[in-house]
Amino acid sequence: MYGKKTTNDLIEIFGKIDSNNAAELEKQLLSAVGENYGDITLDAEGLEYISSAGLRVLLKLKKGTKGTVSVINVSPEIYDIFAVTGFDNILDVKKALRSVSVDGLEIIGKGATGSVYRIDADTIIKVFNKNVSLTMINNESRKAKNAFVFGVPTAISYDTVCVGECYGVIYEMLNAEDLLNVIRKDKAHLVEYVKNFAVKMRQMNEIEVDDKFDDAKSATIQFLGHLEGILCTAEEVEKLRAIIANVPDRSTFIHGDAHLGNVMLQNGEYMFIDLSSSGKGHPIFDMVSMYWGFKMGQYMSEESKEARELTRGFTFDELAVIWDTYLKNYLGTEDTEFLKKAEEQLRAVACSRTVLAAVAVPGLVTREQLERMRDTAVAYYDNGIEPICF
Repeated sequence: MYGKKTTNDLIEIFGKIDSNNAAELEKQLLSAVGENYGDITLDAEGLEYISSAGLRVLLKLKKGTKGTVSVINVSPEIYDIFAVTGFDNILDVKKALRSVSVDGLEIIGKGATGSVYRIDADTIIKVFNKNVSLTMINNESRKAKNAFVFGVPTAISYDTVCVGECYGVIYEMLNAEDLLNVIRKDKAHLVEYVKNFAVKMRQMNEIEVDDKFDDAKSATIQFLGHLEGILCTAEEVEKLRAIIANVPDRSTFIHGDAHLGNVMLQNGEYMFIDLSSSGKGHPIFDMVSMYWGFKMGQYMSEESKEARELTRGFTFDELAVIWDTYLKNYLGTEDTEFLKKAEEQLRAVACSRTVLAAVAVPGLVTREQLERMRDTAVAYYDNGIEPICF
């Protein structure tokens, strides 16, 4: 039956589930997921048997959510039950994950949520940090496949695995390296790399997508409500929501965390990875990642700059060149006043939205930093909101 939420935000179901305990299972599952639940991941590693009564509980769980219900670590015997009854078409059922070791493998990229290793000439593996849930990882795999179909230059993931106490996703990727590391090794061509990245990112943000991708604007407005009483007053939440509501609607693809560390350079081709936060909307939602990584990196202490993966190994002058080159080439202008206004609007949206990323991935940003972001966004609102200039 139901166990507990694990460190990866999973819900364990185990033992033998039949008509004798299905009602108790239902009660405990609903208590575990709470109200207004979204995506749910059930860990069935300890599940020995499930009858039709147990399956009906899972069906009720599915009908009660707008998200997906995933059942992972399913044994071959239990998988056969799901398959024979057709429940593998109703739920996202995955057989038990195989274990992979990255001992001795070369690290070719590293970011806030995990590290990328090369397995062999044809494959790489991204190993996520412990604080990243399997639900988020499965979302990345699904979104990457959808993005590829729409023409987004990305690598296709084809296997989710266990790596010790963490999870990893294996990608097919030939001869690729993290663009951030490429630039570190070849700073003589820094401007050229960043120009190309800005152009590729703008092209990616022009791809029209459908409802397979969540709308970044509406999702942000909705989830900002979770900050009330935790980080913001009700009035402050409404101000942050107003800043996001001011962003124009669009149905074009956004990566969600587009920066130099989430692009692999493969034989001259720029391949975007880490699509767990991807969706659709105005490109300002994508540009905030570069803003936080490189514009704000210019104001950090030397110690903090070297501790962060995006800014490590770059001088403050180099960070300024990266940001200026990116912004001018993405927006396609040298107009100083226009760039200044765009940057001010970017900062407000970045502060309003980044607080959510910090809540979704605990420990990513300190409480003090969150409060500064909130105060910056609120001050922008109080000075008067203008239409987004690009």
